Amino acid sequence: MTLIPSKDLTARVSSVLGRETKSYGKQFLFDGCDQTCWNSDEGTPQWVMVQFAKPTAVTKFEIQFQGGFAAKSICLQRTSTDSEITKLETIKTYYPEDINSIQSFSIPDNLLLLTDNLKFLFPEGTDTYGRIIVYKLNLYQKL
Repeated sequence: MTLIPSKDLTARVSSVLGRETKSYGKQFLFDGCDQTCWNSDEGTPQWVMVQFAKPTAVTKFEIQFQGGFAAKSICLQRTSTDSEITKLETIKTYYPEDINSIQSFSIPDNLLLLTDNLKFLFPEGTDTYGRIIVYKLNLYQKL
């Protein structure tokens, strides 16, 4: 299992706190720095969409929230096109803790598939206003 380099993916996010992308933008999800983060604006749901440079079999992800601003659940989804109809399918739902530590979640082999995108949907957060703060989002692939 190996970390997918940030150069091999692009990300979109649902929102950024006060539109301050230079301070809290999506680029900080994958920079490996403990001092930077993506901070969403208020409201639910929030999400992070990752697009891969080529189809990838993601086997595990690690995420680090700021305690008090964590997701109550993470719906891991992907977009697929079937007969010219694009649909969003949920792969699995995970339940992280409301802590500051890095949390690791495996994607079971029976759900493992090649995909060019993943969406991390956060339907509800632990913050009263629906803000989510993520310091790290590491994605791993099977070689």
